[in-house]
Amino acid sequence: MINKLAQQLAEIEAMIPMAETLNTDISHASVGWHLAHCILVINQVTTAVAKSDPSNYKPRYSWIKFYIFLTKNIPRGKAKAPKAVEPIPDMDLQEALERASLAIINLMSVAPNQFFPHPYFGDLNRGKTIQFLWIHTEHHLKIARDLLKK
Repeated sequence: MINKLAQQLAEIEAMIPMAETLNTDISHASVGWHLAHCILVINQVTTAVAKSDPSNYKPRYSWIKFYIFLTKNIPRGKAKAPKAVEPIPDMDLQEALERASLAIINLMSVAPNQFFPHPYFGDLNRGKTIQFLWIHTEHHLKIARDLLKK
């Protein structure tokens, strides 16, 4: 799964030159917004995992988590990005992407039960966090791919 996430980061990098592309029939946000959002999520989630105490890890069952992890798909238009991961204007995508690449590598060195407290899914340990990051990034890459279709 970590290799798939690395492939997604390479795809994000390849899309950076088309960041200004917008098609409001598909999304009210540009390609760049979706790329920046993915990068922000990766950077913030991996930071939270690195700072977590594995002894505090408390997984919980959630139907929505079960559905999304089973289908590996997030339905479009069902959630709004929290303020903390909304891209800022003039964000340096390349620099943030480099930090995200390092963060993914560093994620492999944390303890298995270090975790990210997701607002809907509960605590996601290292393995589930990696899955979540892949699913979330794929969701936004699908939108970006659709925005880039002619």
